[in-house]
Amino acid sequence: MEKPFTYPKNQNSASANARLGVQAPSAAHCTGASLNGVHLPNKICTTDTPRTVIRGESPVEERNKSQAALTDWLNVSLPFHSENNNPKDFFISFSEATNRVFGGMTDQERGIHGWKHSFKFDHGCVIFAYGGQNNTAFLSLPGEGCTFISNWQSFASYLNDQLRARITRWDGAVDDFLGIRSVDLAVELYKQGGFKQGGRNPKPKQHGNWITEDDLGRTFEVGNRKNGKLIRIYEKGKKLGDPSSPWVRWEVEFHSKDRVIPYDVLLHPGEYVAGAYPCMSWVSGRALRIHTVKEQDRITYERSVQVASTAYGALFNVMLQREGSAERVVDRLKRQATPKRLAFTDHFLRTQGDTDEF
Repeated sequence: MEKPFTYPKNQNSASANARLGVQAPSAAHCTGASLNGVHLPNKICTTDTPRTVIRGESPVEERNKSQAALTDWLNVSLPFHSENNNPKDFFISFSEATNRVFGGMTDQERGIHGWKHSFKFDHGCVIFAYGGQNNTAFLSLPGEGCTFISNWQSFASYLNDQLRARITRWDGAVDDFLGIRSVDLAVELYKQGGFKQGGRNPKPKQHGNWITEDDLGRTFEVGNRKNGKLIRIYEKGKKLGDPSSPWVRWEVEFHSKDRVIPYDVLLHPGEYVAGAYPCMSWVSGRALRIHTVKEQDRITYERSVQVASTAYGALFNVMLQREGSAERVVDRLKRQATPKRLAFTDHFLRTQGDTDEF
C-alpha cells in the first residue's frame, strides 16, 4: 500500500497531509454554481465521458496557512453563425459587460487557431475570432486581460447567459512573493508523489539553469497540455528581470480535453487549484490581483531603468554637462509613448489601480 503524501519535514507545512478532492459527479447527477439566482451547470448531462474539474478539499489547518489564487487565463468557445451573428454585435455586448475597459477591437486581417477571422482589443491582449470551426467563435483572455475583470460573478453570468460559452482553457495561479514554496520544494514534493493522483507519476520537465545559479530563473513543470492538465512552478520575479526577487508562481493549467471546466472556477479559483494535485492543499480563496500587478510593474520599471542606465548613462552625463540642466536633457530625449514592457501595468495602474474590487 502506498504511503500517504506528506510535505518535506524541513518545511512549515510538514504536519499536513494533502487530501484529494471529492469524486466528480456522474452524468446523471449535475450540480452547478448560482450567480445572482441563475443556475450555472457544472457539466453537460448528455455524456458520461468527460469528467468535471472539481474543487479541492483541504484540511482546516492548511487553509489557515493558505495563499489565495487568481484566474490568470481564460479561453472560451461559443456558438457563432456567420449568417446570423456579426462581430460588431459581440463587441457591443462584450464592452457593456466589461465596462469598456478593453477599448476598441481591431481586425487583424488574419485567422487564428483555425478560425478564419480574428480581432484584438486595445488593452489586455484579448482576442476574439470566428469563422469556421463548426459555427463557433473563440474568446481568449490571457493574464493581462483577466486582470481587468473586476467582477467575476457578473462576467461568468454574461458568458453563460448571453454567449452560451464553454470554457476550453482555464489557468489558476498562486503568487508566493516571499518564495517560501520554492521550485526546489516543488521538486521534493514531486519525488514524494505530491503530484500523483492514481496511476503513474506525471512526467516532469525543467527549464532554465539547474546546474549553476543564474539570474534568469528556473521553471519546474509537471504534466502535459495534451492530456488537459499541467502545473508550472517558476521564479517569476527573476524572469521579469529582478535577480534578487524571491517571487515564485504556482500555475495550474486546465484544458477541456476529456473534462468539463465549470464556471465555478471563476468564482472560487483557490479551491480548484487546491484540488488539482495532492500537494496543493495549502491554496485557498481568491487573491487580490493589485498586489501582483504592482510587483510586476515595480520589477519591470527598475529593470528598464537599469538597462537604460547601462546603455545610455554615459551619454546622459555628457548631455547634462552640455545642455546645462536636467530639464533640457529630458526635453530632448522624452517621447509621448510608453515602453512595451510597461504598457500593460502602467495603463492598468493609471486607470484601474485604485479600484477596491481588484
